[in-house]
Amino acid sequence: MKIFSFGNLSERTNKEQILAKVREAVLAKDENLFTDVNMKADTWTPFKEEDGADFTFVERFKNNGGIFVYFESQADFINAMKQYIVENQWEPLCSTSMKMEAVFKDSGIELCRDYTTKRKKTVSIVDCESLIAHTGSIMITDKCAGSRAAYSNVDTLLVFASPSQIVASMKDALHSLKEKYGSSKPTETVIISGASKSTEIDNQLVIGAQGIKQIALFLVEEE
Repeated sequence: MKIFSFGNLSERTNKEQILAKVREAVLAKDENLFTDVNMKADTWTPFKEEDGADFTFVERFKNNGGIFVYFESQADFINAMKQYIVENQWEPLCSTSMKMEAVFKDSGIELCRDYTTKRKKTVSIVDCESLIAHTGSIMITDKCAGSRAAYSNVDTLLVFASPSQIVASMKDALHSLKEKYGSSKPTETVIISGASKSTEIDNQLVIGAQGIKQIALFLVEEE
């Protein structure tokens, strides 16, 4: 006959008493340890007064690996794009954005709406919702871009924006989005902070292995 030992009875009793006291102490303690936390306050370090949101966005966007180009007018932007398309072999230039169709109307630059065709390099140009200074990020929705493919399945992403779209924080960007669309909000909203990065291949940092390889922002003054 096998005999199973359950240990010393008095020892088990002592352990049970200790655990019971611990449980009682936890249940009796009705104290909020985070009463001094302000959930509405910004957690980011404020901008230097001399810098401002504009400078901070550009600096952090470039630190994220983005290419930044500024234009004083839409005409300057279009003339430069004609040269960029040839130099960087950006043909066909894809876009499903109504804003970009209006910008390039009568410019001689043709836009391809087909993102499904397999090609060596897919280049897309979209407009955006906001430029977030705190993170150097760009907020894009499927509504302004015209489709999800316009920013999710491309090698090179080109973004058209104006200085008025620069906001300080994510909170400001979301507020702007709510004001713009109201109840008919976009199906998808993405925050892009540079080209895609991955360390899944031999733990080495690889840029663009699983997404956007290059991102450029064209900041154009409004006329």
